[in-house]
Amino acid sequence: MPAPIDVLVVDDEPKIRQLLEQLLAARGCAVRTAVDGLDALAQFQERPADVVITDIKMPKMNGVELLRELKHLDPLLNIVVITAYPSIEGAVEAMQCGACDFITKPFDLVQIQAILYRCQQRLSLSRQLRAAGEGAIKLEELNRRLAELNDMKSQFLAALSHEVNTPLCLMSEWIYLLSDGTLGQMTDDQEHAVEVLSGAYERLNRLLRQLIDLMHGHEIILRRQPISVPELVQEAVAAVMPKAAARAITVTVRLPDEPLALEGDRDRCRAALEYLLDNAVKFNRPQGQVEIEVAGTPEAAQVSIRDTGIGIAPAEREKVFAPFYQADRRLNRAYEGAGIGLALAKRYVELHGGTLTLSSELGAGTTVVLALPLATAALPAPPPKSLVGGPAPRRPAGQADPAPPPSLPPTPV
Repeated sequence: MPAPIDVLVVDDEPKIRQLLEQLLAARGCAVRTAVDGLDALAQFQERPADVVITDIKMPKMNGVELLRELKHLDPLLNIVVITAYPSIEGAVEAMQCGACDFITKPFDLVQIQAILYRCQQRLSLSRQLRAAGEGAIKLEELNRRLAELNDMKSQFLAALSHEVNTPLCLMSEWIYLLSDGTLGQMTDDQEHAVEVLSGAYERLNRLLRQLIDLMHGHEIILRRQPISVPELVQEAVAAVMPKAAARAITVTVRLPDEPLALEGDRDRCRAALEYLLDNAVKFNRPQGQVEIEVAGTPEAAQVSIRDTGIGIAPAEREKVFAPFYQADRRLNRAYEGAGIGLALAKRYVELHGGTLTLSSELGAGTTVVLALPLATAALPAPPPKSLVGGPAPRRPAGQADPAPPPSLPPTPV
């Protein structure tokens, strides 16, 4: 009969610790608890555990910091993170650092049972690895973890998009009722408050659309239509100009004399340009410069974006287009964003049969070249289909309701 799994539960809330201890003990686990990350690290150093289940947000040492320390002590350790409302930055960072699973609050018995089963399977493999030290077993373990991580990411994004969409729809309706005066005349301060709420709603809604596209991968359905490339570039530049003006960054645009047209999904082509321009502004220096040049070849329209920003180290250049990747991984980063924009920009461009290349020098700036096939070289347009099922949230007063599929407005990356 296999030995019971030794589980260390780490959470600063006594009720959570007690509940998990009861649930795990009822399933044959040997459970001990820690009140924070430092307590857990001390206990683990004194007596290692088979599985560590830890909250992300804790005083003294948070869950991600604890995860890094424990992985340094035991790279094969099974670490499961707890999250109430899935946190993009916290949970994804934990998975990138080596977490093997996550539990959502309120706890689901079926989910916990499945996690314990997966941990037991990984424990069996890791014990074989430690005993035999064979490369084949190590490769099998790494492949299993990679597959589980990919599956967990898909489940995480699917659950997030479903859970967030419902409250967003409710927010949209109430903001609309407040804005159009249905609930009564508002004071100036109240109107300003509604504007702030509307901006927050739009940001959350855009993030949700990004995550849905990220989850769908290369199965995104494009709505192709004729697009003027110069007009598209001008629209994208206009979207980032307020942020550029706030930092005194000069933006110059050079457009060709001849018209350039392509067949593509207008919203996603514009979104790709906005993500690239937003990065050129965000990672630039105060009073820096961004130069955009549009040129055409017989086959493609090319948009070059050059900035005078901080640049990218050689070791980071191949990684910047990976979803959620950020060179600065500290919890309090100097630059906001979830690390989704560049990954989506590259995906949108490749879906159109185009290319996205990047060159950079640390401390001197970055150049990104986007190339999209012209209308004569573009693929035929598929029948129009909606990207996301169900009705789109109604926008606040003064803004037209978007036609399906939902558009993807500019978002900081």
